Amino acid sequence: MRDASGWIALAWALLTAGCETQHAGIIPPQSVLQQRARIVSSVVTAGGLTYVVDQIYTPLENNLAGITPGPRGKIWFTGDYALVGASSVRSDISEFLMPEYYGNATSIVEGPDQNLWVTLYPGAIGRLAANGHLTVFATGRKLGNNPSSITNGPDNSLWFLAYASSKYIARITLTGKLKDYRLPAGSNPQSLTFGGDGNLWFTDAGTNKIGRMSARGVVKEFSVPTPNAGLSGICQGPDGKLWFLEEGANKVGNMTAAGSFQEYDIPTSYSEPVAIVAGPDGALWFTEMAGSNIGRITTSGSIVELNVSGQSPRPYDIAVGSDKNVWFTESQSYGIMGRVDLHEVKDSDPIYSDISLSLGKVHPELGVSEKFPLSITVHNLAHHVVKGRYPNPIHLTTTNSKQAGLSETTITSSTSTVSVLFSGHYTDATISANANGGGSVDPVTLLPSTQPAKKLPAPGYGLGRGPKDSVWICLANGKIASYSMHGTLSVYRATTSFKEEGCSILEGPDENVWFTDYSNNRIGKMTPLGHVTFFSLGTNASPLRMALGSDGALWFTEFSVSKIGRLTTGGQLTTFNANSSPLDIVAGPDGNLWYNDDNGNIYKLSTMGKSSRVRTVYEMGSLWAAEHNLWFYTASGSYLEEMSTTGKILEKYTVPNGCLPFALTSGPKNSIWYVDAANDCVARMTLSGKFIVVPTYSRKENPQLIAGIVVGQNGDLWFTATGTWGLGWFDPATM
Repeated sequence: MRDASGWIALAWALLTAGCETQHAGIIPPQSVLQQRARIVSSVVTAGGLTYVVDQIYTPLENNLAGITPGPRGKIWFTGDYALVGASSVRSDISEFLMPEYYGNATSIVEGPDQNLWVTLYPGAIGRLAANGHLTVFATGRKLGNNPSSITNGPDNSLWFLAYASSKYIARITLTGKLKDYRLPAGSNPQSLTFGGDGNLWFTDAGTNKIGRMSARGVVKEFSVPTPNAGLSGICQGPDGKLWFLEEGANKVGNMTAAGSFQEYDIPTSYSEPVAIVAGPDGALWFTEMAGSNIGRITTSGSIVELNVSGQSPRPYDIAVGSDKNVWFTESQSYGIMGRVDLHEVKDSDPIYSDISLSLGKVHPELGVSEKFPLSITVHNLAHHVVKGRYPNPIHLTTTNSKQAGLSETTITSSTSTVSVLFSGHYTDATISANANGGGSVDPVTLLPSTQPAKKLPAPGYGLGRGPKDSVWICLANGKIASYSMHGTLSVYRATTSFKEEGCSILEGPDENVWFTDYSNNRIGKMTPLGHVTFFSLGTNASPLRMALGSDGALWFTEFSVSKIGRLTTGGQLTTFNANSSPLDIVAGPDGNLWYNDDNGNIYKLSTMGKSSRVRTVYEMGSLWAAEHNLWFYTASGSYLEEMSTTGKILEKYTVPNGCLPFALTSGPKNSIWYVDAANDCVARMTLSGKFIVVPTYSRKENPQLIAGIVVGQNGDLWFTATGTWGLGWFDPATM
């Protein structure tokens, strides 16, 4: 005999069959990045119960949005730039890289087919398998660009909200067929869920009503008692009622299927409640964006709030994980999510206030296997050291198990000893700790030695990537060194000397290495075996910077004679007049050459030699091309500015004190990487404008004078340290 849920599913399947559309595109399996999050915990007491509230700092820097439990017991979430990620209950983070042409991923849910279903901007529903295989179904012009609030229906299909000139509730089958239901004029639906009565229920901020849609698509709406409530999230409660949030009125409400309402004021004023979920403890849990709280309300209406501390927390979406804890995303916090441990902490258990890790040595020599003793100190809430057996074990992990030989290790007592075997030839590793007992943890990072990874025969004044997985360096003594990814250093005689003005060195289309010889007014070509040929430029040419043009020729600035030079790999030389002494030259994303002069002018130069001034910048520093646009530094105000190829300033970023751009490149993790010779630091800027200064190579007592930076074939960042005659590198994945 078929039960009630079976009849409901059958009714939906029959009644929603009919006129449907399908627009699908299959995309190859997506890349998966796996990293470990950093966890900072706090103990919060509310309503007579004690909870551990974790802030989980993922390695992802996107603003996070939707969250849901999913396959393999993981927590799945979405974010900006079409991010879909997953976290284990131990906070191992996996990132699935979506195609670049999608903007934000918003809501997410595990479908009845055990795949993840995601709403994507602009205008698509994605079906993501746990192995990263993605199928995309376009929603079409009628349903608009902003699908949201996707949820499971009783008919083995997915349902979601769609926004265009009209508002819709739409249905998509597991094979991608679409059917839509237009909502009444004035509707502005925010969230939807299926009730125990088999109907679909939704909040309608436009009409200030709770809507119900039957299997036939018939809509009936119930007016909320509070006017202009600003309705947001909705879910089915454990008491059979529909529970919803009133963002504008700062309330939590519920209603019966017959339309009887109750409302409860949230203690924190203007808290902006957004999302709500039924918890495993018989209560409802909700997020407060402005209040920076996670709220809990019992079915009798008693509300407590747990404050989320940390970096500008704005709790957004919320879900219950496979660990029976409450998980939530944080909007506008660059990859931070959170978790509330619902298991009450016993008063007899020492709760950890902090866990400190320390190594006897944190600067291993690259390529050398060494053991480092790791010390662990745990403090309870009274700030006393916890000795003997730990009631809540400490879990140690590393960001790179291949390079730092530390498998997942559990420390159960203060007498436990751990040693770390580091064999990182190309990468760093970060050791982290977490515990159910909470505790703030500062990870220990194994970094390359502050001595250069490879000693050079002389200071390096220029750096570039060359053939056969190598980097090439102009040395002050007139020699050129190459360093292969296999650790071989070769040195070749090139010229009399390279001056501190530096030399530009790069791989040409002929697989030879080309370089500027500023002092001797010539361009040099070196074969991979070290044979050198020079091309004279005449008296006082002073070639300074060089770039490879879209025409396959070498383009360079002749500083002293105010010219731009063009040299083919066959040796044909052409020069073009510049209005003033040109400094930097780069190959722009538009196929043109771009250069600046000593008067702060920026010029566009076609491969035919036609030059036009685009912009004048007061106190301009260097000019670079990166991430499809032009970049330059302005000393007045310490700005790093991004400019389009039309000359429009797209963004203006204030550079933090302590590290000002000197050499810049686009690199891994969709970031701008730069170095500063004056302050001896390496820094990274995300495309959202967040700066991260790398203190690894800051040696004020023995300045390195970092002179150049380049991305190697293996994705590492390489730089020259002139003060210590060194060549160094680090793995950007650990930052």
